[in-house]
Amino acid sequence: MSIRIKFWWKSGETLTYEALQAVGTVRTAAGTSFPEIGSTGYYTVLDNNIQTGDVVVVNDGTKNVGGGENNPPVILSSDGLDTVSIAEPTGVASNFREMIVQLWRRLFGKTTFSKSRILHYKADGGTVATTQVISETSDLQTQGEAS
Repeated sequence: MSIRIKFWWKSGETLTYEALQAVGTVRTAAGTSFPEIGSTGYYTVLDNNIQTGDVVVVNDGTKNVGGGENNPPVILSSDGLDTVSIAEPTGVASNFREMIVQLWRRLFGKTTFSKSRILHYKADGGTVATTQVISETSDLQTQGEAS
């Protein structure tokens, strides 16, 4: 896999680079050409040797002028959330995953309403997961927290 190395520096310089594994072993030799694109000060090169975690050091011929570690961005694949458990919580949700599951169950699962309570059911449709008390005054209805 090719990794594009990008570096901004003074235009017109002759830059080189080297790539080292995290343990210091050379991956791309020092003195490898690091070409500038036009006269922009933007230096870039594709390197087929660099791996995640490698360190790149940029040199201007007399001293090291920059560098960094190769840590490509992490991208969630289209099915990345499919491995997250959708097990129903046993009662009120206590973490984000459980909150999402309970919200989905609230919107798409079985729920019954009466004047005094709301019952949310587990996936089996018969076991009550949570209950919410409803209280009412002449012009105000309040839904209590789930328990």
